[in-house]
Amino acid sequence: MKLESSNWPYVLFWLLSGTVLAFLSYTYLPATFVDGVYIPAGNDSTYHARRILDAAVGERGFYQFDDRIHVPEGSWLTWPWAYDYLMALALKVALFVNPRMEPMKFLAFVPMWWTFVNAGLFTLILKTLRVHVGLAGVAVLAFSISGVILSLHTLGNIDHHFIELSFVLATVLTALRFFAPESRPADAIMLGVVLGMAPAFHNILFILQVPVVASIALLWLRGVSIEPEKASRLAAALFGSCLLFLLPSATFREFFFEYTTHSWFHLYIAFGSSVVIVALSRVPFSLQNLGWVALGGLLLASPLLFQIVHGILYIRGESVQLGEIEEVKGPLEMYLRLGRSLDVTRHYSWLILLAPVMIALFAWRLLFERRPAALYFAVAAVIGLGLLLMQYRMHPFGFWALLVCPVVLLDELIRNRGLRAALVGVPALAVVALAYQPTLRHQFFNVPLPSNEEYYANSRFLYPRLAEECATDPGIVLSYTDEGHHVRYHTECTVIANNFLLTPQHGQKVLETRRLLDMTPEEFLATEHDVKYIFLRLYGVFRDTKDGREPTPLSDITINNARLFIHLVAREEIPEGFELLKELRLQDERDIPYARLFRVVGIDETSAGDAASDATADGAQ
Repeated sequence: MKLESSNWPYVLFWLLSGTVLAFLSYTYLPATFVDGVYIPAGNDSTYHARRILDAAVGERGFYQFDDRIHVPEGSWLTWPWAYDYLMALALKVALFVNPRMEPMKFLAFVPMWWTFVNAGLFTLILKTLRVHVGLAGVAVLAFSISGVILSLHTLGNIDHHFIELSFVLATVLTALRFFAPESRPADAIMLGVVLGMAPAFHNILFILQVPVVASIALLWLRGVSIEPEKASRLAAALFGSCLLFLLPSATFREFFFEYTTHSWFHLYIAFGSSVVIVALSRVPFSLQNLGWVALGGLLLASPLLFQIVHGILYIRGESVQLGEIEEVKGPLEMYLRLGRSLDVTRHYSWLILLAPVMIALFAWRLLFERRPAALYFAVAAVIGLGLLLMQYRMHPFGFWALLVCPVVLLDELIRNRGLRAALVGVPALAVVALAYQPTLRHQFFNVPLPSNEEYYANSRFLYPRLAEECATDPGIVLSYTDEGHHVRYHTECTVIANNFLLTPQHGQKVLETRRLLDMTPEEFLATEHDVKYIFLRLYGVFRDTKDGREPTPLSDITINNARLFIHLVAREEIPEGFELLKELRLQDERDIPYARLFRVVGIDETSAGDAASDATADGAQ
């Protein structure tokens, strides 16, 4: 196939963008290559790595239910099968080719090389929109040096979000081709397959069906219907591919119906979307038909009411401990309520200020736009930018629109006013250069900490000892939820709670952990539980001030940490019933333990009774 001359600029944009992102990704090598070995970079990456390694080279194989978390019950994993399973399959192939390769090394480099996939999809979107090539180059540049885009692809960050971005971009690309006047039958099938398989990589990706269905509905209200054959192909591909990718899901075979797992909920969503798509292509618009369609939509949506409410609570961060997680805080909350303007601008750049403006402008277009592709673009942009402003975790759904929407408007300005592209493109390039100053100064070329986490970097020296203990005498490890994934990655021990915070069971386990952590050592020993090890690590031992970073006073450390941890760390004399296995101390004037690892050895029945009496007396006082 001969490459047309008009395609060469886009090929160049793709190669340069992927190369720039890959280079920036590689600067995060210190986060994943630590003490001569590769480790996952990031909390969720740690659990992904454990599951993938178990499937590829471990004895457990691939699992969708993990009996070593949320003990003693264990829990179904809220991450669907496809991403971790296919990563494990790729790892097996790589090890077949090079048996001497360190398995984690292969996994660590996957996000870096995946930059070329997402850069290519983004570039193809711009080509499909047919914006001026110079403006397309400006948008690709902004994509290449974006802090949030880089955060998905850093070396060692094998969390699923870079694949999530791929499905967002692939949906936009295939939908633009589907809604285009010159679309082919294959475009409908391709869009349906992308939408159907997406939830197998992350549960929440069923959201990608909403802009497509909403666009078809808005067109129908204006008397513009999708051709029946075209709609039927889309519906069949969507439902069929969704069913195909659901078959390997254990929760589907167990007849679960919930968005938190890959289950019948997702097949029902695909069924509902397919019914609406086909119906609106075959029933002409009229007030009477509008009433019937609205009634049918309400009936289809009624079984989803509970899941919709739960999903809204998730987006608002109102589940147990979810509101404390950084990724559920949106840019508006970070800037207005928390006053963290630098965190906002270094991640999103100053272009984030354009988001409300773009939402308003493209929402206005929804009132009169009749061109199918342009209408879909407006719907997808408004929904994506809305999600972008709600949570940091949702930026894969909307950051693309923050970059593309201004380019589309500038391209229209050039075409409608007959302006020279340079008169618009050069100022646009200058705006990008200025808007990205916080990112360029504060996001790039910093030396990252091991696993990109300060607390893990400082307490990781306890894990080898814990791994030794768990190898010979496995049991439950009590720690803060942030340590849950790390304990599972490094050891054969089990945990009560971790950073899975999506289901009611997850919330119950967080509360159970907090109940145990809120005890004194005496109360803890007098309480019935099966905890064998305690992993102590203090929060907030340093704080940021206007003059820089300084040690936190001991009184504030006491406030910021759990009662059990303070008692076990603050006492130089180890309380009876606990065996100190290893400790790490702060290397400053405070000279206090920063992290400690204990084995719970218990005390005899007489001492336990005395401890219980003392605890009751203390509570009464």
